[in-house]
Amino acid sequence: MSNIRIGTFNFILIASLATGCVKQVTPLGSGRLIVNSNPSDTIFRSESGAVTRDTSLGFRLTNLTPIHTDGFLLPLASSDGMRLAWQQESNFNWPLLTALPEASLASRGVIAVRESDAVEPSHTWKGSYMLGRSCNSEGVLVESPQADGSRWVGVLPWKGGDPQWLLQDAAVNAFASMGPRGELAWSHRKVGQREFSVTVNRPEGKFEWPRKAAESWLLPIVATDGIFAARLRDGVLELAYLPLRAGQSMTTDESRPAMIFRSISLRGSERLAYQCIGSLTPDRAVLADGSLLFFHPDLGRIVMWQPRTDTLTPLPTGTLSATATHPGELLISFRDQLAKLSLPVDSVRGPVTILQEPWIAKAPSGNGGDAGQILLFLPAATNCRVAVLNLN
Repeated sequence: MSNIRIGTFNFILIASLATGCVKQVTPLGSGRLIVNSNPSDTIFRSESGAVTRDTSLGFRLTNLTPIHTDGFLLPLASSDGMRLAWQQESNFNWPLLTALPEASLASRGVIAVRESDAVEPSHTWKGSYMLGRSCNSEGVLVESPQADGSRWVGVLPWKGGDPQWLLQDAAVNAFASMGPRGELAWSHRKVGQREFSVTVNRPEGKFEWPRKAAESWLLPIVATDGIFAARLRDGVLELAYLPLRAGQSMTTDESRPAMIFRSISLRGSERLAYQCIGSLTPDRAVLADGSLLFFHPDLGRIVMWQPRTDTLTPLPTGTLSATATHPGELLISFRDQLAKLSLPVDSVRGPVTILQEPWIAKAPSGNGGDAGQILLFLPAATNCRVAVLNLN
């Protein structure tokens, strides 16, 4: 899962081209010929009654120049996969990452950017810079903890230059993310306070998320048909969804009864909320049907939550990350492999292993669009391998 230190391993800094074909036969149980959807995917029953799935998958893997990282934050990829941003150095820990009152006031961080296929960073920024959750065509979101305890949010331009500060006040502004129409959503609190509120800047105007006493709202995500956020209340972690569409307006009082909630854990904390939702970048966390991908701590896997029907669909046990390559397919990461999973999830059509290493995929954003590059990241303690995956 993202934002967790991973054990060190060595590798050679090379750029190479590899092609492969995966053929996987999976025992499935009883049944006869069930599926023959395409020439490379057949499910059948033998004379003995054993059901198998025979799958062939071609792919091409292009290794790019690895990047030097702080080992704590995963890189960000632009929506078209053409640019990278990463935390090159930092002294960050969990209190800093989750913007808690006990966080150090002496943070330092270096952020670098480059074209995905370049060898060296094109620009770096040194100071109190923490890699944010989103990026767009202009640049990458960053947070900047200040010596007085406040926290600013800005954009570092892909082309270099000074930060463009979006939130530069006396509040602790954190967990900012961008929406599909240029919305900006973020959590904020007063210095010394623990509970966060959420605000969303929309083309229709500023929307203040409702908050009651002792509630803390974290990690907002703006999707096409609504807004997601995490709520901490009395140690309980919940997800919330507000169906607020483009062109629609709603007051704070009107929004509260319109929300849909789903309890996730009775042992909630800011760190657990970040591990559940922060493991996926906001522009890739919501699927074309409006389902939210998140890591479920009690189930130990990535889960799809469809708020309109309030249904949870678990992915295979042990999945740590997922990204849509198109509306009918996910690339899913385990601790020891990267696999392809067809949607909808069922008991017959399981995942097909592509690579026997825990690569994390970042497919083009936009609810699983087909255009652009599928970038893969394989993080270690101080470095991160980068590759481009083309599936046939």
